[in-house]
Amino acid sequence: MAKISLGGYDDGEGPSNPTQKRRRVQPHPREEEEDNEEEEEEEPRGLEIEHTQIETTTEEEEDNNNNNVVEEDNETVESDTRDRSISVTLTDPDVLDCCICYEPLSAPIFQCENGHIACSNCCSRLGNKCPMCSMPIGYNRCRAIEKVLESIKMSCLNAKFGCKEKFSYSKKNEHEKECIYIPCLCPHSGCDFIAAFKELSLHFSHRHIVSAIPFIYDKFLPIVLNIDHREIILQEKNDGSLFIVHNNREHMGNIVHLSCIGPKSKGGFHYEILARSQGSSLILTSLTKIIQGFFPDPPSTGRLLIPSDFFGSGTLKLDIRIRSRH
Repeated sequence: MAKISLGGYDDGEGPSNPTQKRRRVQPHPREEEEDNEEEEEEEPRGLEIEHTQIETTTEEEEDNNNNNVVEEDNETVESDTRDRSISVTLTDPDVLDCCICYEPLSAPIFQCENGHIACSNCCSRLGNKCPMCSMPIGYNRCRAIEKVLESIKMSCLNAKFGCKEKFSYSKKNEHEKECIYIPCLCPHSGCDFIAAFKELSLHFSHRHIVSAIPFIYDKFLPIVLNIDHREIILQEKNDGSLFIVHNNREHMGNIVHLSCIGPKSKGGFHYEILARSQGSSLILTSLTKIIQGFFPDPPSTGRLLIPSDFFGSGTLKLDIRIRSRH
């Protein structure tokens, strides 16, 4: 007869084995014959059925125990990998800026004996003297604020325009200078559409296509504008980039320059403006300013001054070539 071990039976394999095993005891041949005769005289099939039921129930219990162990392990793994971050509202973000230079704080951060903090650059610039209390500063690190800054991950201010970047607070200014999702205003008069420059290019192509003069990089584009016309919009045929020819009339003549709409990280384009009249030529070679849709005052450099009597009429005839970056 088989012997089933349940619960705390010791099978000799030590306490490290949580699942107990069955152990079969080999009977003596003579005892086995006598047992078989007794089983035949009594209920030969009843015991066999009972034995099968016991064995089946035991296997189910072992499977359930194994499943419970697996479920517990899964719960443990899930609890260990659970996101422990929390959302907080900072009512005064200036506390994360240096109170001296007003730039975002970044490690190392120092504090004086009275708890006033300053960035390392300001400590050196002020001769390691706290400007609030005149105590020495620049020798004791403020580890608490450094840890807070390390744990902060903030979203870009341009998130609603498509930026998905997250970065530490100390990288805020650096990212904002390079972010390609900075909002740009549509240059079409009366349109208040604002979006990242790629989406703005698509918007302009669909809504205001007749308001721009198409051009191709590296080729001269002849344009004619009235001396009182403030600006002309150009759009490149292939990449959709938007440029503005600015024209400011002054008592000496007209000042002409070129701007490109887009993020600051995009960089300027080299361009040339050529004005010719009665055998005379004026030429400007410069770099476009990068703007986000507003119309700035004429720059102090990088502009072409066309005298009032240069063309002898009320129009300006120009040839403009914008260089590609390739």
